[in-house]
Amino acid sequence: MNRRTDPFFAVPKHVVTTSAGPVELPICYYDAAHYMALFRVDARRAADKLQGLPLAPVLVARRAVAILSLFKYRDTGLGPYHEVGLALLVSARGQALSLGSLTDLLRASDDASLGSYVLDLPVTTPLAKAAGCEIWGYPKFVAELPIELEGELLRARVADPEGGWIMELTGQRGQVLPEEPPGMALVTYSLHGDQWLRTRVETRGRCITSGGGSLRLTLGGSRHRMAQNLADLGLDGQTPKLLQTTDDFQSLLFAGQPVV
Repeated sequence: MNRRTDPFFAVPKHVVTTSAGPVELPICYYDAAHYMALFRVDARRAADKLQGLPLAPVLVARRAVAILSLFKYRDTGLGPYHEVGLALLVSARGQALSLGSLTDLLRASDDASLGSYVLDLPVTTPLAKAAGCEIWGYPKFVAELPIELEGELLRARVADPEGGWIMELTGQRGQVLPEEPPGMALVTYSLHGDQWLRTRVETRGRCITSGGGSLRLTLGGSRHRMAQNLADLGLDGQTPKLLQTTDDFQSLLFAGQPVV
């Protein structure tokens, strides 16, 4: 089946001009792999990253949640590229949300009050950077991002554009959960100029969910902003509590909607 003619992608589209070329919205991600690691972090550390923003961390068993998302985009409206996202799970301030477990979180992820605030979003191509920065205000930068999942072994690294590396996540996934919780719905909050945007990402893909196993996130000594964010959240040396993976991922990244 030709993925580009799949009815999933048959939505109205329009073109936006960026400094790196035209971009058709919504951006269609026809063929991709998505690996998502969920970490529990200290609620105060997460709140510090949201200071002055109209957002609050979502708490799961009284701790905040950091999300490290790894994407291998094989066929998209922007061409092939890799992307790594570091984000905090959030809700709009005044809509505080507290859950009992991460599996509860996955079941509740289509809640309209849930979203993620992206702290860092390295990508491997200038067009992907320009689109993310200029259309949504995402904190993107261009870097080398080797990402591989071979059997149970995951290896991912974020290079520092100025040399060395920012972080790596390596190790074997944990035990696969017997039940099949849904993949997380994706909604992001971002500041574009002086306007807050809430952006919906429509996704599909059957996920395998497991524990973190021997996976470990390690910092590489970089002074890059992303390295500082990871350190501030206490993620150096940490193992994710849950890992979700799919090698058959499709999505639609829509234009952001202003948050009043």
